[in-house]
Amino acid sequence: MIRLVLSDMDGTLVPFGHRTTSDRTRAAIHRLLGSGIAFGPASGREPDDAGSYFKGDTSCYRTGVFANGKIVRLGGETIYERPLSHEALQRLMDFLTPIRDCFLLAALQDPDGSTYFGTIGASKEEFERVQRETPFKIELRWLPGVPDRTIYLANALFSPALGDKDTAARRLHEVEPELDFVAPAPGWFDVLPHGWSKADAADLLLREMGLTPDQVVFFGDSDNDLTMLHRLPQTFVVSNGSPLALGAGRWHIGSADEDAPAQVMEAIAASGGQLPAEYR
Repeated sequence: MIRLVLSDMDGTLVPFGHRTTSDRTRAAIHRLLGSGIAFGPASGREPDDAGSYFKGDTSCYRTGVFANGKIVRLGGETIYERPLSHEALQRLMDFLTPIRDCFLLAALQDPDGSTYFGTIGASKEEFERVQRETPFKIELRWLPGVPDRTIYLANALFSPALGDKDTAARRLHEVEPELDFVAPAPGWFDVLPHGWSKADAADLLLREMGLTPDQVVFFGDSDNDLTMLHRLPQTFVVSNGSPLALGAGRWHIGSADEDAPAQVMEAIAASGGQLPAEYR
């Protein structure tokens, strides 16, 4: 019996370039909740930022794994927090800044609670390029250095000057062993505490909810979902997913543009918590 559905956001529930989930997706989430099945994002986004993607419908994100596992919420309460080390980010910035098209992004909040991303260590040219080319629709501001504030979500943008994805990740980890680097999109790394991932945070959430992995369904699309795809037995990857994600997911479904996760969620809700027959 499925008791919890977790899903990545960008590229999975929300097609790249879109600012909100579809009406169908939000309706499918409510069908799950109405059937006694919990739902939550398992996303790189922080809770307040994720909220805008659900048009402020708090029931869609009261529970979940946020900031790639650095924030865990259950029933609207934060049960785990793990901010990134300011010193580690500073050392990372010092290494990246002299290298062309390599710098940091960090998610920060204005006093009114709205989220923006600050570029750290970027030149004016690099700042303008990422504004123009980023696959994610984000508000971007230039920052002179790592701000003395709590940071949960950071990304390292890298160019071929650091090598291919695997080489770049290895070089950055050698510079800052406290951190790990996984790629949600070409040229981007999510910055994580070493040895911690979405899957570790999901384990914590499941323990708090008294659930076992076979009671959970997960939807994903990219390399930063791999720990979830490897650890949970019932996983779906959208057709627009990365090659590694498609290789790790148990089942393949249609694309984010087709509301493919919503279609599976509707079937789970309609059956009272059973997987559709073709996935049993």
